[in-house]
Amino acid sequence: MQKKLLALAIAGALAAPLAAQAQNVQIYGLLQMSVDRVDDGNESGTSMTDNNSRLGFRGTEDLGNGLKAIFQLESSVRPDERGGTWTGRDSWVGLAGSFGSVVVGSKFTAYKSSTDFVDPMADTIGDYNNIFGVFEFDSDGFNDRFTNGIFYDSPDFGGLKFSASYGLNSNGGAGFESDGDNEGWSLAATYKTGGLTLVAAYEDQDDRIFEGTKAFKVAAGYKFGNTTITGAYAVEDFGKDAGTGEKYKRDVLFAAVKHSIGNVDLMASYTWADEFDDVDDSGAQAFAIGAVYNFSKRTNIGAYYAQVKNDDNAGFGFDSGYGPAADGEKVKGFSIRMRHAF
Repeated sequence: MQKKLLALAIAGALAAPLAAQAQNVQIYGLLQMSVDRVDDGNESGTSMTDNNSRLGFRGTEDLGNGLKAIFQLESSVRPDERGGTWTGRDSWVGLAGSFGSVVVGSKFTAYKSSTDFVDPMADTIGDYNNIFGVFEFDSDGFNDRFTNGIFYDSPDFGGLKFSASYGLNSNGGAGFESDGDNEGWSLAATYKTGGLTLVAAYEDQDDRIFEGTKAFKVAAGYKFGNTTITGAYAVEDFGKDAGTGEKYKRDVLFAAVKHSIGNVDLMASYTWADEFDDVDDSGAQAFAIGAVYNFSKRTNIGAYYAQVKNDDNAGFGFDSGYGPAADGEKVKGFSIRMRHAF
């Protein structure tokens, strides 16, 4: 009997610190699956799509004097294909305190993250990344992470916050060359007061797409009652093609509205991209509408319709994986998506 009590006491002593540590670690995830009917301008079809589902672990350790160690390991998961990439999403380790936070690893840039709030149909066929921030279909452009990066987020100064990202020249995962000169950096400032949000951001990717890839954008959002209006404007310079001499610089506009009635959210958005400086008829427009029923804060189901209208020399499609049959073709589709967060 005494041996059993001793064994239980030892087990309890060992389990106590593990339980204390476990309290500072969170397991979280997001499952987003949809059934999509899409017409690429030549043919149409129905398929099931994963919309950036993920599984992650994040945690903190109190180091004393207001200083904390922080970490996150986030992986993509593909329920439709039984696949995913371990730590393929935002994964980092760092320190946080009264100065804000500094982390190293892989993370969306300050530029990209600063305007996530503007799009009510993110991770659907109506995502504003169908055109905004991308050079062409299936190109991340200015909507990407810096791997091998250093990231800083400031504390809140009366509603004003700053973020900065720096990608080292070994940043092959984000397309940077390793000649010692091709680092990338990203800055953003966000101001919030009441229902108003204002953003200004700049990013320089050096020679990622072509020579001199950089962008500047401003964005705003305003919530009044059950309605939220958002918008963004960007000057996106994907650089100059050294071979042809063509310059790929353009203006892009985005606007959206969301209105809630009980458990139902209604939304619509519009995106316009001007043609590139030296490429005639390379512009595009996108339109999307959606209706979402919220069963709870964690679970909803939504229906969406979206279309991307390409000029003759443009080839944009749906960021969720559906491109046009050829340049100049319109891509349109209808989608039903279920979303569950835990």
